Amino acid sequence: MSTMQRRLLVVGIATTLVGVLPSLAADLSTDSLKFSTNVVKAATGYETIDAKYIVAIGTNVYSDHAFHSTPVGTEFKRGDRVEVLAKVKGWEWVLVGKDGTGIGYVSISMLSPEEKYVP
Repeated sequence: MSTMQRRLLVVGIATTLVGVLPSLAADLSTDSLKFSTNVVKAATGYETIDAKYIVAIGTNVYSDHAFHSTPVGTEFKRGDRVEVLAKVKGWEWVLVGKDGTGIGYVSISMLSPEEKYVP
């Protein structure tokens, strides 16, 4: 096998893994999560999320997983560390919490994985 063929094989495998890895997130039972009273439970369910996140773009925290939902009164500033409890299944939103209780939702586009955050 030539060097070029090996490189193409490695790129192909890496591309395949990138496409598969997000689907490996495990389902998370709604019953296993705690919610503040004003937080809407996602009808689509939740998935586990192992990464730690930091706020990259300041954002409100919302009662549901959409920008048109009601802000819950909490706002994160750039650089804040966020307790991410779960990812909303089928959506690019995460349930964020305080001391293990879900206080609302933030779009994952507003966050940065801790290891990739640039202050």
